[in-house]
Amino acid sequence: MFADDVMVFFDGSLSSLDGISDTMNLFAAWSGLKMNCEKTQLFVAGLEPGESSIFSNSGFAIGSLPIRYLGLPLMSRKLKVSEFSPLLVKMEKKFRSWAGFSLSYAGRLQLISSVIYGLVNFWSSVFILPKACIKKMESLCARFLWSGSIDSHHGAKVAWADVCYPKNEGGLGLRRLGIWNSTLCLKLIWSLFAGSGSLWVAWHHHHHIRGKSFWSLPESVHLSWNWKCLLRLRALAEPFVKCDVGNGIKASFWFDNWLSLGPLIKFIGDDGPRDLRVPIHANVASACDAHGWNLAAPRTANALALHRHLSTVRLPLNQPEEDTYSWVIHGKAYHYFSTSKSWEVLRPRETIKDWTSSVWFKGATPKHAFTMWVSHLNRLPTRDRLLSWGLQIPQHCCLCSDYVESRDHLLLTCSFSTLIWQWIQVRLRLSPCIFYTWNALLVWTKIKTDSAPPILRKLAAHAAVYHIWKQRNNVLHNGNTRLPSEICKDIDRELKNTITARRSRKLFRDLMLLWIR
Repeated sequence: MFADDVMVFFDGSLSSLDGISDTMNLFAAWSGLKMNCEKTQLFVAGLEPGESSIFSNSGFAIGSLPIRYLGLPLMSRKLKVSEFSPLLVKMEKKFRSWAGFSLSYAGRLQLISSVIYGLVNFWSSVFILPKACIKKMESLCARFLWSGSIDSHHGAKVAWADVCYPKNEGGLGLRRLGIWNSTLCLKLIWSLFAGSGSLWVAWHHHHHIRGKSFWSLPESVHLSWNWKCLLRLRALAEPFVKCDVGNGIKASFWFDNWLSLGPLIKFIGDDGPRDLRVPIHANVASACDAHGWNLAAPRTANALALHRHLSTVRLPLNQPEEDTYSWVIHGKAYHYFSTSKSWEVLRPRETIKDWTSSVWFKGATPKHAFTMWVSHLNRLPTRDRLLSWGLQIPQHCCLCSDYVESRDHLLLTCSFSTLIWQWIQVRLRLSPCIFYTWNALLVWTKIKTDSAPPILRKLAAHAAVYHIWKQRNNVLHNGNTRLPSEICKDIDRELKNTITARRSRKLFRDLMLLWIR
């Protein structure tokens, strides 16, 4: 039952359907709430085409799968890629509605991380999405991020795999959707062990697990697609699930991770049940009695290690507590599923970058920080990079026309840029100097002085890089030439606005005094 929708399941026989109809009619006689047969549909699965004809006189319209329920498709078989089209269509509608706005890169990034990933999370928590579907979704996100339109296939400055690292590892903090999908679906596996009491869990225990260990179940062509997807996630989930033995009745002796040795079927090997005389599906309680553990004499070094370890373990007999399971992350046990902590374990990793504190910091202007990030990675389409791609274009700097236009020249050593950097340093009451390399600029942003703390240096550096690059594009595409003094006025205004907008914080009140004086 959800809101005004009710699903009633029957066993596929006409007598079962008649019994349900009689019950609903009896309920209507008691309450006055009558079922509307015109709005009620009957769905059947697993029947031969001719068998469904027996329900034609039931008074209910015969529906066909898949149908949409709570925004998701319901199906009795594996969903095709085409049946995920509602999700893709919804994403495309969002992207197209935003394409008309003049959004900065940072604005597009925010919409992707909040709105689009919110849509994807709803589906990813229920289904293992096909690889083709995930590839299409990531392609849509990448196109919108770099070009503002999903119809453009060009213009990506950074590979999507690199974009999806955390910011302190050089990315933008998005997630790879395939690994994120698997992480979310691990919660379904955790539900099987957590004892939540849900009908879904009870159904799977009755029809699929049947008193055996979830880790030992074979995969069969006769199983449902969703269940087979969960079985394929076992290798991913197994390191997280630990059993805390109470009375030993639920815990599997061979397959559960109930000792520090890990699952014993892996520690001892496939011959363990035969060598130690403990049945493959035995629980922990059945492997001991009042006198101790009932194991055959060890024949291998690992079996001997198990005997020694079990001598230090409390016997589960006559214990009042039931066996419980916990979700273990980095040695710490949780009695709930944590998506964020699990993602931190499973996500792709890169080394921590020492430059990220100069790009991403609390109080940074998002569009400035994004340009600074692309600049640091040297992914701006400067003329030297365009020439390396084989384009036939002039090589000289758009601002000074004297040297080859590279990142370091354009943003640091160009005569136009140098005047802006000198103005900033004078404004900060520092001795003017020229940054000959990009690393020299990053080092400068971290130096602390009374008149120029690091955060003020970073804000000024971000604004300078952003406005120099903006002016370069104005000259190249619009023929709009401006003096360095005009760019300095823009930087001054933006810094004042940034600091004023955060003046409620003591740090930024101090910055206002340092910048304005």
